[in-house]
Parts: sequence; structure tokens; C-alpha cells
Amino acid sequence: MRLILLSIFGFFMLKSHAQSLFDINLVHKIEIEFFDDNWDHILDSLASVGSETGSGTERILANVIINGTALDSCGVRYKGNSSMDTTSNKNPFNLDLNYVIAGQEYEGKDKIKLANCFTDPSMIREALTYELANRYMDCPRASFVELFINGEYRGIYTNTESVDNEFLNQFYGSSDNAFFKCDPTSFELFGDNSNLAYHADTMVYDTLYDMKSTYGLTELQALTYELEFEPSTINNYLDVDRALWFLALSNALVHNDGYTAFGHNYYVYKMDNGQWSIVLWDVNMSFGGLLWNGENILPLSAVQLQEQDPFLHQEAYDFRPLIAQLLSNPKYRRMYIAHYKTFMEENIENEYYLERGEYMQALISPYVEIEPYNPYTFSNFNDNLYTNVGVWFNLRIGLEALMSVRNEYINGLVDFNYTQPTITEVLAGPENPDPFTSTVVTASVEGASSVQCAYRYSKFGSFEFVDMFDDGLHDDGAAGDGTYGISLPVLSTDIHYYIYAENSNAGKFSPVRAAYEYYTIEVKRGLVINEISAINGTIQMDEAGDFDDWIELYNNTDETINLNGYYLSDDISELDQWTFPNVSIAPNAYLIIWADNDAAIGDELHANFKLSSAGEVLTLSNSSDQIIDQVVFSTQFENITYGRFENGIGDFDYLYPTFNAKNDELVKIEENEQKLVISAYPNPTTSTITVQFSASYSGYLQLYDLKGQLVWEDLVAESNQIQLDLSAFENGLYLLRNQDNYTIRIIKQ
Repeated sequence: MRLILLSIFGFFMLKSHAQSLFDINLVHKIEIEFFDDNWDHILDSLASVGSETGSGTERILANVIINGTALDSCGVRYKGNSSMDTTSNKNPFNLDLNYVIAGQEYEGKDKIKLANCFTDPSMIREALTYELANRYMDCPRASFVELFINGEYRGIYTNTESVDNEFLNQFYGSSDNAFFKCDPTSFELFGDNSNLAYHADTMVYDTLYDMKSTYGLTELQALTYELEFEPSTINNYLDVDRALWFLALSNALVHNDGYTAFGHNYYVYKMDNGQWSIVLWDVNMSFGGLLWNGENILPLSAVQLQEQDPFLHQEAYDFRPLIAQLLSNPKYRRMYIAHYKTFMEENIENEYYLERGEYMQALISPYVEIEPYNPYTFSNFNDNLYTNVGVWFNLRIGLEALMSVRNEYINGLVDFNYTQPTITEVLAGPENPDPFTSTVVTASVEGASSVQCAYRYSKFGSFEFVDMFDDGLHDDGAAGDGTYGISLPVLSTDIHYYIYAENSNAGKFSPVRAAYEYYTIEVKRGLVINEISAINGTIQMDEAGDFDDWIELYNNTDETINLNGYYLSDDISELDQWTFPNVSIAPNAYLIIWADNDAAIGDELHANFKLSSAGEVLTLSNSSDQIIDQVVFSTQFENITYGRFENGIGDFDYLYPTFNAKNDELVKIEENEQKLVISAYPNPTTSTITVQFSASYSGYLQLYDLKGQLVWEDLVAESNQIQLDLSAFENGLYLLRNQDNYTIRIIKQ
């Protein structure tokens, strides 16, 4: 029995990544008013009991006021490991705004995490690192807060965005897949911790990782298995580009208190596309704040921090497998160096980080000067942006003292001095292609032995690499003229793409911040299928009083479109299955067609087919047999529709029904039991594809072409993944379905 839970996605709230709570140009004010006079003693006690991480899990009640907005009965606890000290008067806090009052939040956030700038005389390491990192990856934002407790000023805190369901929904389009905070229950100095090493016993992962989802140990084990035993295909399981940015930035800023030294302080989330993504977290000790790198016994000196090897742990396959396996792959190593060089050029060489550091310090300086519980002096605060504070174990190297020398050191290394390819004149033609045609991507490249185009069809899809050619046979101009080309198939959504070129020594991206930044081919959007209802329980009746399936079209153009000569079909072999009557759809207007196979009803807008709730293909075409739009959908649910979000132009997703109106709210579908999720990679594929199950699966698998014909079937016996060889199949779209009618789309090209 399936239980469907619906919750508002909060799209418009989440879509804006510049909420005022994280405005770095302001010092925000948060006031905590505890119900208990002895709150400090209670929180100290809770932090010391029943917790293996040092911060406890239980909360006490308090009213919280954020920038003047009062929030009643919030749950408050300490957070952190070494940054939390029961003898301190400036501990970090975790505020749960909906602890008592369900749905209570501030600007879309129900968790507020306040870091106490632990061991950072400059007070800006965390906020500055997140600001720089957000130029290259999806990661939390941070701002500054003046904190008051029961009316007493406690000092400046860093307000760091929580990596929670709202964060996951915003950047990955889902939040109900396997999700872990990579922190073990207890640390071993030279142990595995959360280092992504493989373990035969899945329960070992339960102590080495903090599971935030309801399931996922087996899936995390599959990732680590692939990393150790099949590293050449790790891109099937891991978003390698995000991982390389994560490693490059961490090393460049000597952020050892993360994966590098302790193997902790980051998150991993398995995206809907089957790949895991790494999320940066807890960077208060970046810029050399931790004097240990996983190898040394004595604390690192200033020189050792300045000259930390950019390839540190590159041969530590057991200790730091993510670093070792990625950097042992020649292509990934060249990509890593390209990202590293981009980060240094755009932030360190030009002293951009100093400009931003000076700005942040000037912003918070008046508040730091009057701090009552700061372990560092105001002079330390002013000095540490440029010069060192403390010595030996207490050394806190100056940010400029670290990075100016580090920049020279990195630039002096052989690997960072190889000549990179140059990429110019990246073009697509046509720039605005019609749906279900093709477009050609070209780029002028010098100094490369290999050029590839990485592309995807949706914001949350994975990039697939295809080779580009300079042979005169791929719309690239004359052979050997330095212009590389490749034709890409166009579907009904925009295409995101970037170029990667390399020689035997160095690689280069265009744009240089790829894949966080990319080029876009905007597909023409005229008349589109906008929303469908395959199980219309109570949404809307037709004129006969029946709750039938329906299809909504939308006209994106500024002109009226006459539909005489257009067709709808759920059979790709018969595009003209149902012919539109002589009806028109006005600009920016909607049109409903009932898919009820009931021609007896007087209204002409009743198609001669019904929609399958198990999933199928719906096609809109014209009299020239040109496909205008097409949607491939999987399992549908009662009174939930499937449509474009944003309205008229976006990708398809599950929606709250908006019959004959604008699509404006996504829904989240969950099950009352651990759900079986099927993913496939690489997808699109040219030959073999791996089908992975989120849990061991036994049962039939069936593959259908878009004519609805069964082209492959097999009985799977207790397996987590299988291989399908599609090399003999024609190019096109296929539907893979299990015995419970869970369906995914596969593209063979």
C-alpha cells in the first residue's frame, strides 16, 4: 500500500538565493530569550550527556527574534565539536524554529546555525570561504550576526546556511534520496573516519557517517565500492566535477579540517540522476586554521602551510581514496589542476580575497571591538587578515601571509606551468533550434589533442561527454582548421553545455567555472504540452460529469495558433492518432483536451485514447509529421498532475493540479516504506548501460520502445545492479519498467 504525502516545494522562496538573512552586506541581529534562567547549565548538561559528537541532540525552549521578527517557542541547543566548550561564554548554537510550532520559519529557513568563529582571530575565515566557494559550486551561504541572549550582547557569530531539505530541493530538485553528513560518531586520528573507504559490512557506515535520510547505507557502500574497485567508471556514481572543485578549493585554501586531514565536515547526497554530490561544510578553519594535514605529528609551521602540496594524499588509496583515485586518473588530474588554476587566478593572484576580507572586517569591526567574550584581542582581529597571531600550537597564520606566498609556491610547480589549450569562439547553430531537431556546437581550439563537449537537458541532469571533431565531417568547417564541431540532438528543453580540451599535460574548460557555469542553447517554445492528469480522481469533471484524463496545452507565443492539422498521440508509430478540430489557442492561453477515448460527447476536444497511469509517451505534432513537443512520463498518482515548472517552459515534474491555469506549485511524493529507486547510467548511452536499484531487487524488468512494444525482458534475482547492452537497439527513447510499474526513461544515441 502506497501512502502519498504532499508538501509545498516553496519554489519561489527557494529559487531566490539572495535572501536577506544571508546578505553579507549587513550585520544581522538575533536575540534569544530563554524560558529557563539556568539555560546555560541545562545546555551544558545536554551537550555532555547522550552525545558522541559533543553538541548533544536535545533542546530547550526559547523565543527568538531575528531582525525584529519574533518567533515563539523555538528549540535551542549547542552545536559543534571542538568549537563547543562548557566553560565558554560564547558557544555555537543550533536554533530549530519549528520545534514546537509546525511550519514556523524565517525567510524559508527553519534551522539557524550560528558558529562562534572558533580559533579565528580574523573572524572572517568562514564567511569569506563560503563566498568564494559559491562562485564555483553549490554550497551554503554565510553572513554575520550580532547575538544577544536574554538581553546581553554575546558577540559576532557567523550565520551559516543549513544543508537541509530546503537546500537539497533548491540545488538538486529533490530531498528524499540517500543523504549523509560525513562525521563519524568518534574520531580516530589516522583512522578511516568518513573518508569514503569501502567496507564489506554496511553497518560500519552507520557509525562512520551520520545518515540524514531514512535509508541509504547500501547506496553509500556502492559508491565506496565503485571508488575502490572500479575507479575508471566512478563518474557513474559521483559528480566528479563537483568533487574536483571541492578538492581544489579545499587544498588551495589549506582547509585541512575537512576531508583532507580528518575525513569529515562535508555532506554527500545522491541526486535523482544517480550520482552523488559533495557539499562543502564547516570551513571556520580554512586559510590554514588547522595545523594538521593527516600526515604530520607536530603542528604545521607557517612555511608548511604555505607550501602544502596540492597533490597531498595522492597515493593514499586507503586513507584518502577520493583524492588518490581521482588524481591517479590522468584526465581528472588535468581537470583538477585546471580548476585549481582558475580559483587561484580569480581570487588569489588578483588579491580579490583580500579586497573581500577587508570589506568584511570593516563591516563587523565596531561589533568585534565591544565583544565581551572574545578569546582574542581587538588588535588580534585587526592584524590577522595580514599577519600571524600566536605561535606553535596556537599559530593562526595571517590570511595574506599564507596566500601571497602560497600563490608563488603553486605557480612555481611544474604541473601548474604546462601550457593549457586555448578555447575561443564557442558557438551553437542554430542558437534557438526547434524542438526535436538538432544543433551544432563548434569551438576554436589550439594546443589540444582532445576536445569534448559536455551537455545535459535539464538543470538536475548529469553532463554527458561527447568527442568533438576537426575533420571537416561534423559541421566544423575545413579539416584541420582548429574548429571542432559536434551535432547535438535537441529535445523539448534547453541544452546546457561546456567545452573541455586537453593535451598530454594540461586541460582547459570553457567557461572556466564549468560545470557550475555553462553555455545554454535555448530551444524555441511555442505550443507545448504543459500539464497532464492520468488519474483524475476529483480534479475536474468534463461536460458529461466524468473525471477523465486530461491534457493541457499552452501557447508561449504572442500570436494565436490555429490547431487545424495538428495531432496528439500516445503511440510514437502513429503520430496522427488524434486530429485536432478547427480550434485556435490564443497567445499565452491554455487549452484542455480530454483523453477519454469518448467521441460520443458533444465537445470535439475528446481524444481517442486514454493516458496510462504507469507511464508512456505523449506527442504533439503537425501536418508535416514534425514533433512539436513530447513528454515521456513514468508512474502517475491520483489527483497529482505532471507538468512544466516553470509554467510553459520548465522541466516536467509532479504538480498540484492547476486545470486550465498557470502551473505554480510542485509537490513532493514519498512512500510509507523505503522506496525502490531505479537509476541508469550513463544516460544517454551509446551501448551498455548500468541499471542500479536503491535496494536489492527481485522481479521482472521490461524495456519498451516508444511504439509501446516490449523489446527486452528479464527476471532479476536479488541484485543491486545489472548491465544492459543496447548496442543492437535503434537510437531513440525507451522506457524501463519494473513489475511495480516504476518507470524511467533511457536514451540510446
